[in-house]
Amino acid sequence: MGSRLLCCVALCLLGSGPLDSEVSQTPKYLLAQTGKKQFLKCEQNLGHNAMYWYKQDSKQSLKMMFSYYNKGMTVNEMVPSRFSPESPDKAHLNLHVKSLEPEDSALYLCASSRDTALQSHQLPVHKPARQPGS
Repeated sequence: MGSRLLCCVALCLLGSGPLDSEVSQTPKYLLAQTGKKQFLKCEQNLGHNAMYWYKQDSKQSLKMMFSYYNKGMTVNEMVPSRFSPESPDKAHLNLHVKSLEPEDSALYLCASSRDTALQSHQLPVHKPARQPGS
């Protein structure tokens, strides 16, 4: 019998489960064989309009992969086409991977926000100064 090299891809996902978190992603940890399909689920219950997937590998800083805002998807052109986002509603942004590659081993993070930085129309709120003796 010849020996076979088994190559696996490790995907780490933080914040899994609904403990105290308002954004959850599952599975929390994933070790999978290269060439396999995978599905990563992200859900938020904050009523936010924007959701994001980020990737950080051991050699690079955190990079945004996808953003979803008001039914519009923005894709980082550097993300390989084997990654595809799916947003059935504004509370979910799922990530499909057609065929895992060794370079996919990384930390994957999902996040949400009320608005995107470029589209926010909120003004800062200032509290009035407190009067002495009141």
